[in-house]
Amino acid sequence: MKKTVTHFVAILIAIFLSGNAFSQNSFSIHAGPAFPLADFGEDDVSDEDAAGAAVGFNLGGKYLYSLNDKGLGLYLDAGFIFNGLKKSVKDDLEDALSDFIGADVDIAPYKYINIPITAGLNYTFKANEKMSLFGDLGIGFDFLKVTRMNIEVDGEEMEANYDLSTHLAFKLGGGLLIQDKYIVGLHYNGLGNHNVKGEMKYDGVTEDLEGSDLKVDILTLTFGIKF
Repeated sequence: MKKTVTHFVAILIAIFLSGNAFSQNSFSIHAGPAFPLADFGEDDVSDEDAAGAAVGFNLGGKYLYSLNDKGLGLYLDAGFIFNGLKKSVKDDLEDALSDFIGADVDIAPYKYINIPITAGLNYTFKANEKMSLFGDLGIGFDFLKVTRMNIEVDGEEMEANYDLSTHLAFKLGGGLLIQDKYIVGLHYNGLGNHNVKGEMKYDGVTEDLEGSDLKVDILTLTFGIKF
């Protein structure tokens, strides 16, 4: 995988250096819903790979460097993707813990924050004077933060804190550019198989939590504006 990343970066640099006087640049911002896919959105608590992520939202910005009049360019994109936990998963966790402990359990569940930063190739095809089609393919890194979870049992509180995780990621998709200003995009974000670690605090004691794998796949629908 590291060799693939190295080769891809080398290609990007070579293309960038081959740019001529035509080269232009633009910046855009975008936002929209974020749909968890596969294991990331699975809500079966008996499946150890299920993350139970709910539909969330995404925000981001994209810098585009056009290389020629054929529509080829390079892009750099930074995003913020937020997904909560499905209510059904929270309820199942509370029920399972209550049955195990023999007392009512109240959970303030963790949430998922992904910050992917990717760079790659962009191709834009001008269909007519008002509309263009574009496609993106890029690689980079995803920074995953699982937020704190609080558990209360008979007035006693426990707190689970999770470490920041980083993994190689890729992004693939495309969309429409309307009047060279308004953007509608649909992208698949393969954000990697993170190993999430953390610690549990209770009654003045801190214990390490066993690491668990979390595979993050998200489909983002974006609406943006180009400057």
